[in-house]
Amino acid sequence: MLDYIGLENFKAFDDIELSLGNLTLLSGLNGSGKSTVLQAIGVLRQSFDGSFLLNGDLALNGELVDIGTGRDVLYQGFDAAEIAISLGETRQGQSVSYRWQAAADPDADVLTCSAKPAQGELPLLDLFDQGFQFLRADRITPSVTSPKSQNAVRQHRFLGPKGEYTAHFLLEFGEQITTAEIVRSPHEQRAGSLIAQVNAWMQEFSPGVRVEPVPVPMTDLVRLVFSYKGEGAAYGEPLRPTNVGFGLTHALPVVVACLAAEPNTLLVVENPEAQLHPRGQASIGRLLALTAANNVQVIIESHSDHVLNGIRLAVKEGLLAPRQAKLHFFTRDPGEASSYETPALSSEGRLSYWPAGFFDQWEKSLDRLLD
Repeated sequence: MLDYIGLENFKAFDDIELSLGNLTLLSGLNGSGKSTVLQAIGVLRQSFDGSFLLNGDLALNGELVDIGTGRDVLYQGFDAAEIAISLGETRQGQSVSYRWQAAADPDADVLTCSAKPAQGELPLLDLFDQGFQFLRADRITPSVTSPKSQNAVRQHRFLGPKGEYTAHFLLEFGEQITTAEIVRSPHEQRAGSLIAQVNAWMQEFSPGVRVEPVPVPMTDLVRLVFSYKGEGAAYGEPLRPTNVGFGLTHALPVVVACLAAEPNTLLVVENPEAQLHPRGQASIGRLLALTAANNVQVIIESHSDHVLNGIRLAVKEGLLAPRQAKLHFFTRDPGEASSYETPALSSEGRLSYWPAGFFDQWEKSLDRLLD
């Protein structure tokens, strides 16, 4: 797993080194630097996938992130017009670091590195291995059909940055993948197939719902069919995704990514709570915590106190060790670089302290209402 990520002159940051755990939660006001951390990870991965990284180049635009040019990626208060991304891991008890440094050519969207790790070191990182998932905030919206991708799904087990290949993934592996016991729904422990557990967890968001992938003959398309329990064990008439709302469609890739993730892989998710009811948000937080407990490295950006509380409850119940969770809260004063605080979790799921602005708006609003 990655121990830390370092950024120099990269967008909102002048120079930071951010520790990473099995589960890392990034939070803070809009524009405070949360997405910047995920974008740096995305730049490295898409540069690797596009064969830029092995040649010593960083691709700022690609399938995972679109930053623009060197002008857009460079921190405004820079001392030198160079950016750098660093990663650290522990290998055989030794700390190992990797660093990419490049001049930020203002008009270039591929930056040439002046310093980079040796080629042979890269494949050992989970970031560059099969099973990596990167789910953006602008995930798929309800649609009658979804695309197939033999390369993304069969070769790389990738759901797509918007989760657009989730239906194809379920079609290929819904019955083949057996989920780890730790991530199984508390309401369905015996059925271990991916599709069975997906449907069990989807019940947390919409009771009685069931989803099934159906191939569209003679096309490279898949249909997702939703249905709801009727009387007894029977399910009602099939429904189009466009008729069940945005929440289920947005949550489905996150659920599939968590349940299908194998140990020693990396999962990055922006806003996993999007379009979900608070109860569903807490459930998705719990699922992400269980995924991290399965030795999958999970990095998420969230604005939801319910996601945080789902994680805290998983810690209190002994499902995730408190030392495995990192909670980073970002702030940024006008004209200044972003900074962050990291309150620690206790075994009871309590925080060592609450930074001002860290998921405290409910209390502030309540105080005003009761004043």
